[in-house]
Amino acid sequence: MAAGLGQEGSGSAQDHAVQLRDVWVRLGREVILRGVTADIPAGQGVALLGENGAGKTTLLRVLASALRPTRGEGRVLGFDLRDGRSVREVIHLMPVDAGLYPDLSSAENLEFALRVYGQPGDVAGALARVGLGGAAGRRVRHLSAGMRKRLALARAWLLARPVTLVDEPFANLDDVGRALVLELLGDLRARGVTLVIAAHEPELARQVAPRALQLAGGVLVER
Repeated sequence: MAAGLGQEGSGSAQDHAVQLRDVWVRLGREVILRGVTADIPAGQGVALLGENGAGKTTLLRVLASALRPTRGEGRVLGFDLRDGRSVREVIHLMPVDAGLYPDLSSAENLEFALRVYGQPGDVAGALARVGLGGAAGRRVRHLSAGMRKRLALARAWLLARPVTLVDEPFANLDDVGRALVLELLGDLRARGVTLVIAAHEPELARQVAPRALQLAGGVLVER
């Protein structure tokens, strides 16, 4: 690894949930991320800000090991980003499109997520928490965009992975829904989860993620 990145099990790796060094991502002829370097301490909440096309979603995908950097290195809770299997055991990505299975019911989506991570959980309680108790048996394809967002939020809250990445959590929600997002993400922070929230609403995101990083033209800076 590049100088400054702790090895798995070292003090540096334990102290930091995320470590990135000079990460570049090129897709075709377009450079999406340019030399991204960052350290995110464990348990911290980070608001990832930027305009459309700034590279926010790409950076989240890199952290989730869904996209390999063109150049550069990184670790999540001490695991090399190239070790996707280990990274995916400690991280959860809530994508902007919710990332749900449309032919499964609301409850089945949550039950499947728990099986994937091999953990117990109160599915009925999670659905009730986001106001979907009456939609447990409804297939996701029949839910509104706002309901799908609530279900994805319930899944993230239920799993409570050590590092949770959330892409545009306030989209497709009314004021009541946005308040619910803040409540559940705040609960995750209180449980020690490291949050990285990509959002267009900095005033909302920073209520639960007080540290702000700005992406502009693929370059990451502290804001």
